[in-house]
Amino acid sequence: MSFEEFFQTLLLILLRGFLNTFVLSVGGFSLGLFLGTLIAFVQVFIGGVYSKVIDYVNKTIRSIPPILMLFIVFYGLKLNNIASAIIGLGIISFSYQSQIFRGIIEAIAARQLEAALSIGLDRWKSFRYIILPQVIVLSIPALLNEFTILLKDSSIAYAIGVVEMFTVSINIANARMEYVIPLASVAILYLIICYTISFVSNLIHKRIGSLGYGAPL
Repeated sequence: MSFEEFFQTLLLILLRGFLNTFVLSVGGFSLGLFLGTLIAFVQVFIGGVYSKVIDYVNKTIRSIPPILMLFIVFYGLKLNNIASAIIGLGIISFSYQSQIFRGIIEAIAARQLEAALSIGLDRWKSFRYIILPQVIVLSIPALLNEFTILLKDSSIAYAIGVVEMFTVSINIANARMEYVIPLASVAILYLIICYTISFVSNLIHKRIGSLGYGAPL
């Protein structure tokens, strides 16, 4: 294995596959973030039967293998493969993100909600203007960790024909009939990206502590 061949393979995977990996990861995470925030609000501030139904749905989603979820969306909704992958990854992600938000909201909301209601704010405004900004700050490290997981899970979009980094590495390997360099190259790319995100997450974690929030949940 020459360094030149290894570098060329890395560059080829980046040029042909990184954009779709980025689109799948950011798209799925954003969908999960929107749904997760909404569902966490419903569970904490509305509760009752809605909370129980959401718990059941979350447990059901988390019990389904991610690759199976992509196939269900792809063949069930009959969308193109990239849209199907984003929706499938987003559905998987929101079941985890909602619990991140729910845990943090429940930890900080009780007294602050009571205070907000006492000055005339309704539940939605209390959540939007007082609780949500704090929840976002405290949840950043956990959300970055969830993004890292989703980034790695994006490789399963290979199964429905999305040309992302793992797909490109497999195509290169099949064309060359040599698998070590392409697979090692894509593994190193995932390692670099995930390590960078982890490093940033640790910095933010320390920064949050220095602001007086205590250890993020």
